[in-house]
Amino acid sequence: MAGVKMEKIKILIVEDENILALGLKKKLENLGYSVTDIAASGNETFNKVSANKPDLILMDIVIKGDIDGIETAAVLNKTESIPVIYLTAYADDEILKRAATTEPYGYILKPYKEKELKANIEMAIYRKKSEKEEMLDYEDVYRDVTSFIGENEDSFKKAILGSYLDEVDTSIDIGSSKMYISASRGQKSSDNEDVSEILSKIALQFIDNYGGEASIYPKGDEICLELDKPNF
Repeated sequence: MAGVKMEKIKILIVEDENILALGLKKKLENLGYSVTDIAASGNETFNKVSANKPDLILMDIVIKGDIDGIETAAVLNKTESIPVIYLTAYADDEILKRAATTEPYGYILKPYKEKELKANIEMAIYRKKSEKEEMLDYEDVYRDVTSFIGENEDSFKKAILGSYLDEVDTSIDIGSSKMYISASRGQKSSDNEDVSEILSKIALQFIDNYGGEASIYPKGDEICLELDKPNF
């Protein structure tokens, strides 16, 4: 039986020194990767990404044009979800601090060693895959929880708000370990209590029933009560 053909990881090289770029391309192809293209500037990088989106970008920090590799990566982060590994001949602290703000998936110092290239690329691809799977799991859980809350909102509110159920208009969100109750500012109870006072009493009542901790803080036009999620 014929084996399953694995699709090659596609890599875009951003390097303005042509000889270095071609040498890196040859090394990557020898390692079994596919090089989609070579770019020498930030603007050229944007065009290459649009034309043929890679799985990963090897980004030289010092490149031609008005913006360097760090600024190029920062722009890409706003529109794309592509791992970036920086290529640099410098280990300057200030440059590394700037680079760190773009949350790169690695750094490779020139001259490039094949083992270092492969290790960084494989770790970056694995990390990206794990992040994607974690996000999909979160979206599934969030969708299920949101649906469950929608179907059982009255029961949830009664369990959490208790005797204050009819005192304030609230919304409830549930995370993996926390519950969030939000209420618009300016609301008053029948006894003329402010919404923050009401949420404080709800917090004390909830902790008394289910344990955990609580915190109350402003959030735009709302007051938010954060509670540790119990096991109902």
